[in-house]
Amino acid sequence: MTIHCKVVSLTYLNTKTLAVCLQAGREFEFKAGQYVSIDLGESGKLPFSIASMPMGDSRFELHLGGISEQSSLLAGVKYLQSCFERGHVVKVETAKGNAWLRETKAKIILIAGGSGYTYARSILQAALRQDPERHLTLYWGAYSESDLYEYDYLMGLTKEYANFHYIPVTEVTSADSVTRQGKLLDIVYQDGDFWALPDVYICGRYEMVQAASLYLERQYEGRLTLYSDALS
Repeated sequence: MTIHCKVVSLTYLNTKTLAVCLQAGREFEFKAGQYVSIDLGESGKLPFSIASMPMGDSRFELHLGGISEQSSLLAGVKYLQSCFERGHVVKVETAKGNAWLRETKAKIILIAGGSGYTYARSILQAALRQDPERHLTLYWGAYSESDLYEYDYLMGLTKEYANFHYIPVTEVTSADSVTRQGKLLDIVYQDGDFWALPDVYICGRYEMVQAASLYLERQYEGRLTLYSDALS
């Protein structure tokens, strides 16, 4: 089903990532961790994870990453800007995806590679709202610190929620870096408390998700519960 949405705001979170706030013409239902396909004019339909948690109303947020002058996404961004300026609606399909947040009492480990953070962000917000005392760890990996565009926001959450831990990982670091340097999965494997049998949610490049799933399934003898639409 297609829903007509108004573009409420467009905000650059860094030089390559655009936050798009949309408001549906009626109540928009989705579960934390689901995604939508959005019609971007000549760029066609593209899928994006919903970056906000369900609020029971008609508004939701998407984060479009990897935007540059050479990006194929640039035309889609210009289309959204045109819709915003002219008050035109954007066509969005209803939410899809099976890797949504389950309401269990288990600890949660979120593994997000690059723009896969948007998926993890929705689950993180919803999980903290459901149970502020729940043990939850987010590993977010990117190339450099500038790609971790919500570092301050996430560090703020660690101060607000005693059982939330944020582990930023980058491939390159500066002299005064605040991140762990290395490959995301290597660091996850090093210190992730998987013997506690947490619920594991993964999003990122297809190859990364498949590699993580294979390793964790073998290492923990199939006892872990893993969620990712890339595993469907």
